[in-house]
Amino acid sequence: MTLRRCALSTFLALVPGLVILGSSASAAERRVPAKIQEVLDAQVVAWNRGDVAGFMEGYQRSPELIYIGNKVVTRGWSELLDSYRTRFKQPGGIEMGNLTLTEENLIMLSKDAAIIWGKFEVGTSDGKRRGGLYTLVMRNLREGWRTVYDRTSTENL
Repeated sequence: MTLRRCALSTFLALVPGLVILGSSASAAERRVPAKIQEVLDAQVVAWNRGDVAGFMEGYQRSPELIYIGNKVVTRGWSELLDSYRTRFKQPGGIEMGNLTLTEENLIMLSKDAAIIWGKFEVGTSDGKRRGGLYTLVMRNLREGWRTVYDRTSTENL
């Protein structure tokens, strides 16, 4: 068996356990731990005041950071910051709006790694709404809990 097939077999063997862990855990066990919640809350506050740099504090400041949107993969903290600044701070750019995270769910992978997923919605001053789903992989690094992988999909609301 090739190394790739062996790794795939091992991953597939673990998936049912992760699904069971996530679906059978009580509401209290699924609650996002306080340190992770603090990071998410600080990001929401920064977003809602139009502070892109403050929002980015919740991400690992590394070229290893991965953000996957609907059509684009962005690699690196600086590249993601530039992308946000281009989309939201340019004349004629998208209004950042008021961000709300709902249906937050958590799967602890280890004491230092977690998957958080849920829904987000952004309302703008003209009454328009945009939103979608997000999945974050967070790790407890020297600087605290930070997102190392972000898969955010937007949908028409």
